[in-house]
Amino acid sequence: MYKKIEKALKNVIIIDNKNIVESGWVKKIDLLNNNEIIIYLSLSNPAMHIKNKLIKEINRSIKNQNILETIRIKIEIKSDTKIKPEIKNIIAVASGKGGVGKSTIATNIAVSLVHMGFYVGLLDADIYGPSIPLMFNIKEESVNLQQHRNGILNPITSYGVKIISIGFFSKYGQAIVWRGPMVTKVLRQFMYETNWGKLDFLIVDLPPGTGDIHLSLLQEISLFKLKGIVIVSTSQKIALSDVNRSVGMFRIKSIYVPILGIIENMSYVFSKKTKKKCYFFGKNGVIDFSKEMNLFFLGEIPMLQTIREYSDLGIPIVLKNKEIRNIFISITKNMIKQIKL
Repeated sequence: MYKKIEKALKNVIIIDNKNIVESGWVKKIDLLNNNEIIIYLSLSNPAMHIKNKLIKEINRSIKNQNILETIRIKIEIKSDTKIKPEIKNIIAVASGKGGVGKSTIATNIAVSLVHMGFYVGLLDADIYGPSIPLMFNIKEESVNLQQHRNGILNPITSYGVKIISIGFFSKYGQAIVWRGPMVTKVLRQFMYETNWGKLDFLIVDLPPGTGDIHLSLLQEISLFKLKGIVIVSTSQKIALSDVNRSVGMFRIKSIYVPILGIIENMSYVFSKKTKKKCYFFGKNGVIDFSKEMNLFFLGEIPMLQTIREYSDLGIPIVLKNKEIRNIFISITKNMIKQIKL
């Protein structure tokens, strides 16, 4: 009977194309005299939809193995997290295409939330191209990640934001040459083995694009409390084409994540002669796309030289420019409304 049960559990695949036995989630199986199976699972703070999916898939698989239907299944899910951070909301910032200013947006949303009185963390999940340390001017020599008890990492705090990034563990410009499973393992450590403490929001800066790595990252974050995705794009057709694929990925039934809305970055520049808005990447491209895809339009951010200058200096623009700060505060408030705090 034990072999049949284990065989059934090996057909339950949730993350990284591994079954729950290979992933080490199954800790013990008890078969009681009253024909009751008790399966003990150990997971890191799973979300409710993950629990429900596990129960459904395990029941289905056991029935497919012709194990007696009179046997009841009791699943006890325990947390194996070394430290239990209190994070109320996790929001991921994504883009289908690189170079649209995703990390700049994530940085300034995080600082805007601090400005609004929230406790905020920022996780740089772009393992291959970490830019958050540059956005906050966190230099290699200033990084001192003291480990907490049991190997827990302490994030670096800058401008009131608690930050963790692979850039803290590698030299500037060093190429990260890892396969997908290694990337997922590091992200898991950043999520579950970082001393985040109490946070109202954890902003996750996702890498651009779609693919196996992105699916793994989304599934891993979903085990926590992922409230939704904020998409960043320009109005350029090629950018929106890539964003369209990203929207499709987020809406895949097996990994469905709500999209809180879309932001149009580098929306327009001001003409020096006429002082009118000039739409360098095209006008209303993101707004029209949002209507077509039934996405909430969170707002638009102009293309200003000062944004680039302060980003290069490692200073969030919302700290230096009142007009841009008001735009980001408005966008951030729109984002919060979408998650119905």
